[in-house]
Parts: sequence; structure tokens; C-alpha cells
Amino acid sequence: MTFCIQDPSYGKSEYLHEALISACVGNITGGGAYAFASKDGIELLIEDENFKRFLKEGRFLLVVGMDDITNIYSIKTLRKLQEKYKGHLKVKAYIHKGKGSIFHPKYSWFSNEDGGVLVIGSGNLTQKGLRQNREAYTLEKCNREEIIAIEKEWNDWIEHSKFFLFDLDEEIVHECARKNTQRMKSLVEFQKKTGTSEDVEWFCKYLELIQKQPKDSENTKTDKNNKDIIKTKESEQLVIYDEDLDIDLPYWTLSLDTELLIAEIPKNGYRWQQVNFDKKTFEEFFGATCGENGMYRIILRNINHDGKLGKIEVRPGVSVQSHNYRFELAAVKGLCYPAEAERPLGVFAKVSPRDFIYEIVMPDNEAYHSCIEIMDSRESYSANRMRRIRYLCQEVFEAVTQLALWKRLDVDGDA
Repeated sequence: MTFCIQDPSYGKSEYLHEALISACVGNITGGGAYAFASKDGIELLIEDENFKRFLKEGRFLLVVGMDDITNIYSIKTLRKLQEKYKGHLKVKAYIHKGKGSIFHPKYSWFSNEDGGVLVIGSGNLTQKGLRQNREAYTLEKCNREEIIAIEKEWNDWIEHSKFFLFDLDEEIVHECARKNTQRMKSLVEFQKKTGTSEDVEWFCKYLELIQKQPKDSENTKTDKNNKDIIKTKESEQLVIYDEDLDIDLPYWTLSLDTELLIAEIPKNGYRWQQVNFDKKTFEEFFGATCGENGMYRIILRNINHDGKLGKIEVRPGVSVQSHNYRFELAAVKGLCYPAEAERPLGVFAKVSPRDFIYEIVMPDNEAYHSCIEIMDSRESYSANRMRRIRYLCQEVFEAVTQLALWKRLDVDGDA
């Protein structure tokens, strides 16, 4: 048995995400149950190259809880993937009316003819649960006898739970997902009205508590004030965007002490989206291991100049015998490399040890020359060498105010 701790502040942190995509390799069947599932978390697991290879021949039954976080975006994503991997991926929603009890498991198992693997711990099928939250889990390799016992217990529970398990296209699943989405909208409205950043779980419990309070004169007044705060005034017309309802969105937040890298990007032929780095940057900033092209994953997410976050990019770190250490950047695809001597810049902010928001700064971007100035103050330009300079966000924030990255900066959190 291997015991692992996931903690973004811990240098030896082991991601649950990487444990799961490692566990599925070489297996032919499996199952998993998770209390909560988010769009990003679902895609991180099921759309990983390792898991897709597993599903090509294997089969996996996924059970997700509908008590709280799993919303319409989660269900839409699961429906799409279930259709994409039809016959290999089957998903059931767990819905119950048990009072004083919630659906709360977090585990997966995988098996083959010789044995299998059990991954069980505290992390949910959300991006935060898989990569950011402080979690703990165990990865246990099982012999054939042990995995048969696990499969039997799983199948017995599935049979017992048949009245609680629903197909994704059933109306009851849609209704539960809609209610969860509406709760998130209420939270977002509350946050936009008050400028607070309470988390979803706390706020939902808060709503439940105030609804149960006795209606004496004092509490009635407090309850009315809360409703006035939460209720959207018609005159204000608050706009709630899909991005606002992303339960994993707070993950993509920077602070003034967040590590940041400004890197000149080499041309690299016609495929300059394959961005090369020096060994030191590859290992010390991105946390990769040279020569290891296996289960290691980094997560990249581009931020456009308007502040909108792009899709999550799951990237294995690639190092080759030519001593090139590289990652592919989706935001570079389709862009023409400058014809002049000026080099494009990549600005990478480290959200957690292997997860990064990045911004591509081209020479015509208003932030470009400010970036060059701060780089020049640290290291001189060289025609034969790409500069990769590390800072803290605070240093760059004060010198380069035009970066879109600052739209994800939580200055209050540093107070």
C-alpha cells in the first residue's frame, strides 16, 4: 500500500489525478464513486490519454452524487463523454432522500486478469479535489483474490442501490442538477452584491440554517435583511456568466507572492507552439523531471487579453535526447512568429506546484515593452540565448500593470 498526501504547499505532494491515470494503465475493467463531480474534474480524468487508452478496450462504471456540487455542466459533460465512449463508459447518478445522511464516497478500482488497484481517499472528482485541495489517499495494489473480493462488494452494492441509481437522461437527474446550479447562482449573486468570497458549501449551509431559525422579532429582521442582500434588485440587473458557476474557478487565483516566470519563446520552426525551456526552468519552475515522460502532468490555462480563461490544457512534460524540454501551448497555435528580432513572451503564474495560468504577450501587446524593461533590469538581451526569468507576482504587478493575469489576482487575500 502507498499512502500519499496531496498538498499544494508541500514539496512532495502527490496528485490524486496522477494516481488515478496511473492506476488505470494495464487494466480492463473498473468502477468509481464520487460525492461531487465538476466539469473540469470529469475531463481531467476521463479525457486524459491514459484513461482514453484504458476505455478503448476496457469498461468503467462511474457513480456520481447529486447532493450538492454536481450541476448541469457536470451532467452535460458526463452525457457527452458517455456517448463518446459508448459501451465502455457508463455513468449513473446517485439520488436519495436519506435525512441526516449524504452520499460521500471517493474511490476507484481497476482490475485485470492478474489483480488490480484500489485508489481510495478524500478527494472528489473536481479539479480542486484532484489537484489542489489538501487531501490524502492510498493506492493499493491487489492480487487476483483481493480484486475479486473488491469487485464482488462493488457489484453487491450496485445491486442493492438500484433504486438510487439513475441514468443521466432521466428527468430527476436534470432536476437535481438544475437545483444545484441554482444554489450556485444564489451564491454568485450574494458575492457580487456584497463583494464577499464565501465558498459554496458554507453558503448552502448558511441558507439552510437561517431558514430553520425561529421567527421571533429579532431573527425575522435578520432573515429579512439577508433576503434583501441575496435578492437581486431589478434595477441592478446583475449578470451571471457560465464561468461564474464553475465550482473550480476559485482554483485559478493568484496572490502577490505567487511565483511567476517571464520567458522568451524561440521560433522552433513552424511549430513554435512546442515551447522549449532550459533544464533548470523545466525542473525547478515547472516541477518536471528530465527523462521522465510518463504519468507526470502539468495543467496549463491561458488567459486572454480580455481576462477570459481558456480551456484547461493537460500536458505531459516532454524531454528528449536532444536536451529539449518542452510543453505545448494551445494559445500560440495559429499565431505568426514575429518577423523582426522581437520575441514573443510567455508569462506563467504558478497556481500550485504543477498548475499554471499563462498569458502570451506579443510585440504589439501594450504590456510587451514593460515586460522587456523588467527583464532587461535583471538580465541583458542575448541574440543566442532565450531569457527565462523568475519573479514574484508583486514585482511584476508593480512594473507591468497591463497584464490580463492581474484579473485573477486576489490582492485582498494577501492582506
